[in-house]
Amino acid sequence: MTMTSSGAATNQTTAIKPLASARPIILDCDPGHDDAISLILALSSDQLNPLAVTTSAGNQTPDKTLNNALRILTLLNRSDIPVAGGAIKPLARELIIADHVHGETGLDGPKLPDPTFAPVSENAIELIAQKVRQSSEPVTLIPSGPLTNIALFLANYPELHSKIDRIVLM
Repeated sequence: MTMTSSGAATNQTTAIKPLASARPIILDCDPGHDDAISLILALSSDQLNPLAVTTSAGNQTPDKTLNNALRILTLLNRSDIPVAGGAIKPLARELIIADHVHGETGLDGPKLPDPTFAPVSENAIELIAQKVRQSSEPVTLIPSGPLTNIALFLANYPELHSKIDRIVLM
């Protein structure tokens, strides 16, 4: 239902206007089940151009969330997307993981392949800065977990703020 300029309700739907080109994005996550689904959905859209996937500790420990991102991208046959690990704990407290929700691996339940590629040598904050700097278009950051990597990127690279189109949070 939509509202007309006079305030009357109608049942007309507004079509979603396709983008002229795919929107450049960086996905920053802590892959448990929720982030696995968001990665699958984002990477299946032809309206998004994923420049990188970065991870932090959150749903599980940093080594497990990084491994989970690599496993999901392996499942999707997307080893072309660089992956980097980032924050090992929150800025202002100790790490509390959600293993009671996401299991020992952070993705217990579904059978996922082992990663077929390795993360890049840069850390998440460096990779975000590199991809934002190199992009010819403003980049949308999509953090779906703790905001530690985004906070550190924004604090350490103020000269790149103008190259951020928006930050879309879960």
